Amino acid sequence: MTMLHYDEYGSRDNPIILLLHGAGALDTFCNQYCFSRQYHLIVPHLYGAGKSAEKVYDPDKMKQELFDLIDSLHREKIGVIGHSLGGQLAIMLVCEQPNRFNFGVFLSAWVNPNPKTVKMYCSFAGMAAKMLHIKWFVRFQGKYWNYSKEQADYMADYSRLITTRIYQSFFTNTLDLRNVPAYLSVKIPMLAICGSGEVKDMKISLDMLGKNTCCHTMILSGAGHDFPMRNSKQLNGVINDFLSKIEIV
Repeated sequence: MTMLHYDEYGSRDNPIILLLHGAGALDTFCNQYCFSRQYHLIVPHLYGAGKSAEKVYDPDKMKQELFDLIDSLHREKIGVIGHSLGGQLAIMLVCEQPNRFNFGVFLSAWVNPNPKTVKMYCSFAGMAAKMLHIKWFVRFQGKYWNYSKEQADYMADYSRLITTRIYQSFFTNTLDLRNVPAYLSVKIPMLAICGSGEVKDMKISLDMLGKNTCCHTMILSGAGHDFPMRNSKQLNGVINDFLSKIEIV
């Protein structure tokens, strides 16, 4: 039995979607939990968030824990949707065991790391970690992201455990798609999205993901990196349309 903690929404009788949140933001998909009317949503607490907030992000260990969790569900296939760091993990999962998945949706998955950018983000890590320890600031961030009061309060509680080292690990372990040749042969339905207001590296990443002919790509107009929270009406319509065309077991 997996030790990885997770939240779940919706009936266990429904098809399963694994929701992999962004770095440090457990309730990234707060405005997609409404899909629990048709699906059983499972939200693992990834390293650096929630009940795993004190863990340094290690993609290989995290991936294995996720496969252990998937094994425990006793389903032939599930769907996976990931945002940012969670999007990278979703790509890793479908590349390693594509037969376990009905579909994959990758939102703002940065898969084109360059050393200068990684170094820049790491240089901000000390300051960023300090800010994550200020409860009012984290609550304000949660409110901006349309979190409920309960979700924002919880983020303020666990964010105090995020150290400089943990924050740096989100960036130093960025997936490089060029090192994953198996991606091009994945044949499940896939969708990759980024916001029109995102950085150039994210748009290059989207182009790289689009090199697999089974992966449809799109840019969400007027959206930034946090579009699952801030542009949910637009995004949910796209996801609904995508899912309506897939036979989900």
